[in-house]
Amino acid sequence: MADVPEYYSDAINISLAMPWTVALTFAVRGLEADSKPEPKAIIRMSPEHAKVTAMILRKNLKKYEADTKTPINLPGDLYKQLNLDSLDW
Repeated sequence: MADVPEYYSDAINISLAMPWTVALTFAVRGLEADSKPEPKAIIRMSPEHAKVTAMILRKNLKKYEADTKTPINLPGDLYKQLNLDSLDW
């Protein structure tokens, strides 16, 4: 897998072009506070693939927390900002 590029991302945009495609645009933020994230890679997949990917990612992160006995803590304001319920985790 040496030919596969590797990227770091600290920003993501999720686009749904129903009913066919989910596009994940991974980006990197600049060092300035007001900098706009610069897209680095776009990954497209079917909604079904995206759903399975989300389920597997959640499962693996929960296992990481259990194995390391270290919760991945997020600020309460982040849940509000993203319109998420902390109980979903």
